[in-house]
Amino acid sequence: MPSLRTSGSSHRRRAVFAAGLLVALVLTLVLAAAASARSGRVGPEVRAPWAPGRAAEALLRDDFASHGIWDAQPTGTLDYTMTGVAPEMTLTATDASGTPVWRVAGGDVSAASGTLPAAFVAVFAGSDSNPLRSGELVAKNADGTVRFRRTFTNEFVQPLCDTTKRLVWVEVSAKAATRVFVRQGSATHTVALPYRPTRAGSPMFAASSAGGSRLIVGTDMPSTDRRSVMTSWLRVSRSGVPSIVSRGITDWVYVALSPSADKAAVMTSEAVGGVGNRWVSFGRFSGRLFEGEDSGQMDVSAHRIFVQGRYTFGDGQDGWSTHMVTVLDHSPMMIYKRAWTFDDASSSIWFRHNGRIDRLAGVDDKGALTVVNVDSWAITTLSGPYVDAVPIDGGRIATMTADGTLAFIADPVPGP
Repeated sequence: MPSLRTSGSSHRRRAVFAAGLLVALVLTLVLAAAASARSGRVGPEVRAPWAPGRAAEALLRDDFASHGIWDAQPTGTLDYTMTGVAPEMTLTATDASGTPVWRVAGGDVSAASGTLPAAFVAVFAGSDSNPLRSGELVAKNADGTVRFRRTFTNEFVQPLCDTTKRLVWVEVSAKAATRVFVRQGSATHTVALPYRPTRAGSPMFAASSAGGSRLIVGTDMPSTDRRSVMTSWLRVSRSGVPSIVSRGITDWVYVALSPSADKAAVMTSEAVGGVGNRWVSFGRFSGRLFEGEDSGQMDVSAHRIFVQGRYTFGDGQDGWSTHMVTVLDHSPMMIYKRAWTFDDASSSIWFRHNGRIDRLAGVDDKGALTVVNVDSWAITTLSGPYVDAVPIDGGRIATMTADGTLAFIADPVPGP
């Protein structure tokens, strides 16, 4: 495990595999994760359950499987399994004890967590890289029963919010029309975004506040010299009617909303060159710069901002190469709460955080788990066969092993 030291700088993601087939597969997984980041959520890191140098033919088995944790809360988890040469993804929801409650499977899956094990899920029939696909949109209650179901054909569909009263999602049609839908009670309301690109694709980003009352959607615009995105801020009324508050052309490539969406952490295309990220208010298009150059992921809690990178973007190539983790308080913005870099830039570790962003957990290439207390800067590393781990508010950590075994352990780091 590489050492951790405080710093205010950047980077990390994958070691280079010698075999060409390994490189191709890893690149595919990285591109898929980067695409999910552009569309408003950062999907879980897909950790390969093999060591560098293992024979490439092992990857060609039909029983090849990669396991991980999509999301974890005190009330349950969402876990994923990706299997086969022609990928199929299974999403399993468990309760707080780790007992499976329901599962869905398809060529690909996208989800917005409710209070787990409740979730709002898009299940795509195939694993085609074309964003326009057919499938089913389904909202699962905590007990596994279905409270909403909708099929779609030749569209891009992404769930954004799941509460007991409201479901929010975005759809892009084959004619490149983008619409935001809000389901409240027995009524569904929708609004079309005015800008329609020349061809259909997934949004650059789309995100919702925790309660679904404030939204943001960015649509990529054709550009030859810089990244241009038509960005729309939307508000949803108490009766569930969405409307556009403001829109403008930005250079944003990723947006993380605070739970209330009064503020957003924004990654711009210039951030790749080290200019930085912006902290903007709802409905606005400019804001204060904050630290965390070359970012690859940003998340926002009620009081903190989580940043890790580096992220490369442009010319159709996306990927993560990270050895930087930064946690900032909203105010004062210029003072780090904590920041770390890894001495070994080739290390493969990707940190997850809890809801408050006061605990971090990451698994390295050897399966060792590192847990960090953001407030005290206390760090503990546990050896083990882990492939994923997510800290949970309340003092537990959800862990996953390479064979798909989910378990909960007590937070090994002392302190509040």
